[in-house]
Amino acid sequence: MNVIEAIKTRRSIKGNFLDKPVEKEKIEQVIEAGLWAPSGQNQQPCRFIVVTDPELLAEIEAEMFRIGETVKKLLPIVGLFKKELSGEKGRRAVKSVRPHAFHGAPGLIIIGAMSDSSSTYRKDCSLAAQNMMLAAHELGLGTCCMGWITTIHKSKALTAKLDIPKGFEICQAITIGYYDTDKTPKTPQRKSVDEATTWFLKDEAGE
Repeated sequence: MNVIEAIKTRRSIKGNFLDKPVEKEKIEQVIEAGLWAPSGQNQQPCRFIVVTDPELLAEIEAEMFRIGETVKKLLPIVGLFKKELSGEKGRRAVKSVRPHAFHGAPGLIIIGAMSDSSSTYRKDCSLAAQNMMLAAHELGLGTCCMGWITTIHKSKALTAKLDIPKGFEICQAITIGYYDTDKTPKTPQRKSVDEATTWFLKDEAGE
């Protein structure tokens, strides 16, 4: 599988996970792919927390749902202070709040960084996540990015269980696991290059 093929055939897996643990060696390969992602000034701020304990996964999932439901109820107020949750953006965001956000995935990789590690650490974590999802796809694993994971820092009990130090910010997370490839989601519609691109081209005639 080449890179372009991996990009075009990767899907966000929401369900259809198999009751089969992911080998530690494969998780390490996925994390290594994240470490090879570019980062601002090569600061490499990203750090990873791997969770495969079913009870802890369920606890994280439940806390995400609890906080998400609270945000949903208070959305008109929250939107005044957080632009990313204002208006239609906020209404779309809370649609993804559900009690079983991990869809039965047997593993979760949390991606974050110390907030004083770099001026670009949030972007760096996103770049790492993309590398990791593509690597997982190459290894026959399904993934899905978990945006609401950033809310669990509000739980002192969870941050203690996950050994998250003060100043550490959770930026991304991906679920990971083997899945039923016969039930791979259909190819989504994508915008064309023409729709998404503005060109300022050099005049090849030299004029």
